[in-house]
This record gives sequence, C-alpha cells and structure tokens, in this order.
Amino acid sequence: MSDADGELMILPCDQIKQAVIDSGRHEDGRVGFKLDTTIIPDLVERSSLMIHDAKSGLLIYRRPQVSTTIPLKVVRLETQLLPMVKFDYHCGRHFQYELASVERFGHETTLQAFHLNAIQSIYISGRLLMRNYEEFLDKGFKAIVLLTDPYYELALRIFLLKRMAKTQISFFGDRDKIILAPAAEHFADVTLDSETSLKMALKKAPQNVRNVIVSPVTRQLATTIPEQAVTRADVATAIDLLSRFAIVGRDTDSLYFQHAVGELLGISVDDFPLPPRHSALEDIATRLRSLHIAELMLEEDLIFDHYVREAMKPATSELPETIAS
Repeated sequence: MSDADGELMILPCDQIKQAVIDSGRHEDGRVGFKLDTTIIPDLVERSSLMIHDAKSGLLIYRRPQVSTTIPLKVVRLETQLLPMVKFDYHCGRHFQYELASVERFGHETTLQAFHLNAIQSIYISGRLLMRNYEEFLDKGFKAIVLLTDPYYELALRIFLLKRMAKTQISFFGDRDKIILAPAAEHFADVTLDSETSLKMALKKAPQNVRNVIVSPVTRQLATTIPEQAVTRADVATAIDLLSRFAIVGRDTDSLYFQHAVGELLGISVDDFPLPPRHSALEDIATRLRSLHIAELMLEEDLIFDHYVREAMKPATSELPETIAS
C-alpha cells in the first residue's frame, strides 16, 4: 500500500472468501483484506492512495490520479512484442483503474479486470488472444489497436529474442519467459545483418519457435490458445473481429492514430508518446522481405495487412476534418 509520499505498509490478506474455495482457486480462501480508519486514521484524506499486490505488483485499487477521470472502458490490444509503456502511462493515468501489459498476469486475472463492473473508468492493455475477450465489446468496452508492418514486427521479435538469450528483459513476465525461451535460444547466434543467417534460422525453426513468430497478429485475433495454428481461413475471422474495434491505426500513420485516440478519450494529442521506428530494425525488415521463408511465415499477416490497408484508405484521407472509428 502506498501513496505519493511512498510506501505506507504491507497489509496481509486475512479475510476468508468462501467463493474462491468453492471454485477451487485457493486452498484456504484468505485472499481478502479490510482497510479502514483503524488501520490508517487519515484514510479519507489520502487522495493518492494505491494498493498493489506485494508479489506481482498488480494494481488492486487506486484513487483517481487526475481531477476528472475518463468515463470509458478501453482495451488496447498490443500486437508488438515491445510494449508501448509510455503511451499506456499517458492514457492510463486518466482512468480510475488501469492495467498495462495484462498478459503478464494470465487469463484468470485478465478476466477479473474485465469483470470490474462497479468501475466505469478502466484502461487495459496487453498482448491478448482477443477472441477470449470479444464478449466484453458487447459490455461497454471500446477496443483500440496500433498495427505494425509484419516484416518490421518480425525483425523486432528476432532482435528481442536474440537479446533475451544474453540478458534479462524487464518487460517480459514469467509466462513470456517460459514461452519465449526456446525461441530466444534458437535465435541467440543469428547474425542480424546477414540474409543467409536469417534464412537458415527461420528454415530450421522448430514448432515451439514458429509459434512465436508465425503471423502473430492473425493469431491474436483468430485463436483462443497460444499453441493454435493459423491458416488462411483465419484471416477472415481476424478481420471480422478487428471490424468491431473503435480505433484501428497503423504505425506508418501515427498522426491518424494520435488524433483518433485523442478524440475518443477527450484528451490532448500533443504529448502522445508513440514509439519511433528504428533504422536498424528497418534494415533487418528489408532483409526479411527478400526471404521466401519469411513471406511464408507471415502469409496470414501479410494478407490481413493488405486488406486492412485497403479498408483504411478512405478514412485516412479524411483527416484532420473527420476521424473515422
């Protein structure tokens, strides 16, 4: 438990919740706690109070960080392996509850965040298999996404996996580390400025490595489990789900995405911190574009990307007069 002045205390969970015992989610049900003025006398006056889980860092409760919170429920689908941390902070602080990079906490915790029915100001972001949460688009959540060129994202993934083999990457959670470990080992010795080295690494990739790099966006929008393979037929499923999003942007036109998000949230777009494209990754992406094996691995995402670009042409040309959702 903390506020703007720092940590206040660590409060044990001593309240038994029978429901979690009955559902088999906890052995003794001691997952609740009670906080009142007998514990913190000036509880009412602590305007910046925040409560996090001591082990995972998961936000449990916080008082609004701004004078007026945004009365919306928003989920930002993250499609890059590198999260947009600054963007999520910039947006999330305007909401009563925020949970960024939610994939770190697993499916059950993510569902609980979506089920916070008593809160009308929620911002969630993460690399989700979105079909598992599609029902919440009918329950008040507005989805937004910033898509990336498939070759650039593949370049980024290979770069991060190679780096992961030699050093700890702070934004990867425990689940990510387990899933990505085989791929990190596989790409550990790849030479990023060599087309031959990239080609051999992709050709020799075993299935557990392919699961990390094969058409990741189509997988996120069309599948329900990480191991599920994607086919051309899944492209239509992915596009159908994407059509339900309030905002779809592409990183090659970040101004459109900034204006659209600003209009949806009702906040200034002047300081929106979107990650820049890096020339080193652009160079790797260029090498990958020349490889047939890379094209095969990204086949569904390339088809998906083509249709999205075609669909967005009219909306993009209308800015800044009109912003299409």
